[in-house]
Order: sequence, then C-alpha cells, then structure tokens
Amino acid sequence: MFASGQPLVGLDVGSSSVKLVHMSEKHGEFTLDHFGVVELDPDAIVDGAVMDAGHVADAIRRVFAAQKLKEKRVAISVSGNSVIVKKIHLPIMSEEELSESITWEAEQYIPFEIADVHLDFHIMESGDAAVPSGQMPVLLVAAKKERVSELVTLVEEAGLKPMIVDVDAFGLENIFCANFGVGDHITGLVNVGASAININVLVDGMSAFTRDISMGGDRYTEEIQKGLNISFGEAERAKRGERIEGIDQAKVQRIIQDTNVEVASEIGRTFDYFKTTIQAAQIDKVYLAGGASKTEGLVEQAGERLGIPVQGLNPFENIHLAAGIDTERLAALSPFLGVAAGLATRRLGDR
Repeated sequence: MFASGQPLVGLDVGSSSVKLVHMSEKHGEFTLDHFGVVELDPDAIVDGAVMDAGHVADAIRRVFAAQKLKEKRVAISVSGNSVIVKKIHLPIMSEEELSESITWEAEQYIPFEIADVHLDFHIMESGDAAVPSGQMPVLLVAAKKERVSELVTLVEEAGLKPMIVDVDAFGLENIFCANFGVGDHITGLVNVGASAININVLVDGMSAFTRDISMGGDRYTEEIQKGLNISFGEAERAKRGERIEGIDQAKVQRIIQDTNVEVASEIGRTFDYFKTTIQAAQIDKVYLAGGASKTEGLVEQAGERLGIPVQGLNPFENIHLAAGIDTERLAALSPFLGVAAGLATRRLGDR
C-alpha cells in the first residue's frame, strides 16, 4: 500500500479550510514533520465548486509559508458527485489486458460520458465467495476531468506541483492502515467534512464500498442560522461554543443534538445498504474523522444508531512526531487532518 518513493506533501483543499501534512518515512514507519490548517471564507468553495480561486490559492500559499516548506510537490484529492467508485466483477485477465479494455468495461458502470472522466482501477484479491467463477473483483474509479483540472489549476496557481490526484475516501483509508495495519476486520471510516461525508468500508484492509453524502458540518450551521434567525457567521461561532450576546446557547445545543440525529441516520442508512451488498457483512467498528466529527454528541449518537463501537480517529495515533511538533495544537487539529495525512503517505511512482 505504501511505496518507497520520494515523499509528497498531502494537501486537502476542503470547502471550509486548506489542510497540509508532510511526513517522512524510514523502514516503513512514518514521522510527522509538518502540519497546518488555514480557514477559507464561507463562499470560497460551494458544493465542491471553487467560487474564489484567488482566495483559495492564497490560503494554500499561506499554509505552506507558515510551515516554511520548500517541497512543492503535492498529492491532492477529489470527492463528491464528480467521483464514482464501484466494485465490479470482470472476466479474469492480466493488468495489462485490463488497461487496454478498461474504457469499454467502464462504459457499462459509469453514468458520465467516458470521454469526460479520468479512469483508474485496482484488481482486488479474490477471497470473496460471492465473486462468480471465472471472474475477478475490480475497484473502478472515475473522476470528472473538469473537476480534476479545476483543482490542478488551482494548486498550480499557488506555485505547487500536483503529482498525484487521489480520492478523499482512499486518503482516509491510507492513514488508517498506516496506523493500524490491514487486519481481518470490517471497518467503517467516516470523514465528516464541512459540506460532505465520505464513507469507506474496509474488508480485510481493502476498500469494499464507498459513498459520499452531500451534508456535513455546514448542516449544523445552517440549522442554527435558521432556528435562531442569525447570520451564517454568527451561527458558525455559536456552533463552536462561543458565547454571543442575545443567543440562547441552550437552544443552540438542542439544534446540534437534533442535527446529530439526522447526520447519524444518514450514516446509518449507508451502512444498512452496505450490509445488503455483502452476505453476512457485520461491521466491527466505525471511526469518525473530519472537522465536524468533533461535534459534541455525534460519536455517541452514531454509536447508538449503528449499534456498534464508534470512536474518533486520531490520524497520528501510531505515527512518530518530529522534534518541535506542537502536540497541543496537533491534538486540536488532528480531526481535520485525516485526508491530508493519508495523501502524505503517497509516494512518487505508486498508483
């Protein structure tokens, strides 16, 4: 899963902030060398579309400048409606043969014009009894060229060199496996961002199911804004627990708890659907990451809805820390850094 090529900077450009992680690697073990987060204006990125490229590029430059990073090669990622990830079954063939036929095969599964997407695939190990005889399981990934090009151009405008474009859900998978290994369990990884929730179910350490849900931390802010008739900025501050004159914090907490139920229900429905796709699939544990995973009561509500252990994911739990790392700041920001950390495990030359 992890190659030994030259390290890249993991750069996660989200709808509410830009996150950076840089790690070195020695003998298969990672050390965190740099990390940073710079917040974006609320309207800079809306529903995954960049509305203010200059502002976002400036934020990227600022997060690099704050870390005094000279490395300009980055791994970036996409998610949302512009990305399709499907596990499919194809006749057994070599990787070279599949490379030649993947465009034709993908046309049957991808709801986009094939000419408009970048395609990639991974031939999975076939230990699943549900795989028909004479066929092999393949993970197929398609990302709209328009979305990828937009992100690449943005990162280049900030003076960086994008070397790898990944998928958010796979970034979280990479950092999870870097911390805890592959194992033989069924594990749910849930990244609760500002505008989207990325879900990735790992079976024996390999992605078996992914889904992006178009809701996230902004839903809390919007519900507070609507319930209290205040501005988005005031609602965001209230969500974070700031005391604002004239705002009933008890009512804010009630709205947050009601929204926790809604978010947990959406996550639960996704896992319920996953169980219908794999016979006797019982998820052993779920990890929550992403900035909104810090929302008070969400972990507990998700555990109650799912009926299985749920806990927050610390992306650096088993990662070495370089001298000088601010551990207090890292503890506060680590929920935001899961995808960026996973991107930082990517190396030049790997797939």
